Amino acid sequence: MNYQSIRSIFEAQLATAYGALSPAVPIFFDNYSNAMADSVDEFVHVNIQFGDTTQSSLVKSFDQARGILVVRAFSEKGKGPSRNQTLINTAFGIIETINNTGQPTTGVYVRTGVVSGPTFQEDRPYFISRLETNFQATVISWIF
Repeated sequence: MNYQSIRSIFEAQLATAYGALSPAVPIFFDNYSNAMADSVDEFVHVNIQFGDTTQSSLVKSFDQARGILVVRAFSEKGKGPSRNQTLINTAFGIIETINNTGQPTTGVYVRTGVVSGPTFQEDRPYFISRLETNFQATVISWIF
C-alpha cells in the first residue's frame, strides 16, 4: 500500500486548481508545515486521513484504503463571503472531477462519497468554510 500515491490524486489536482485562481491561493496539506497562514489573507488547508486498509475483495489486488478528506478555506473576515464561496466551490469541483474519472488500467482509482457541507464559521481574522467527504481508493495491480 502506497499512501502517497493515493494522497497525490487529491493533492495534485487541488494544488493545480488553487494555483490557477486569480490571485493564486496558498494551499497547505496536513503533511506539510503551514508556516505562512499568519502572513496571508486567504489560504486553504486540506486534511486526508486514512482508515481501513487491505480489505478482502473479489479481485487479486488487496491494495484498498478508505479515508476522509476535509477541506477548509480561509478568507479575510469582513470582505464578504463571496470569495470564500469561490474557494470552497473550487474544492467541490475537484472532488466531483475525481469521482467522475474512469477507472484506469494501472495506478490509483478513487471514489468519493457524498460531500458534506460547505459549512461556514467565523474565527479570529478569518471567515472559514469547510467540506468533507469519505473516499475509497484502490491501487490497481494486476497479477497474471
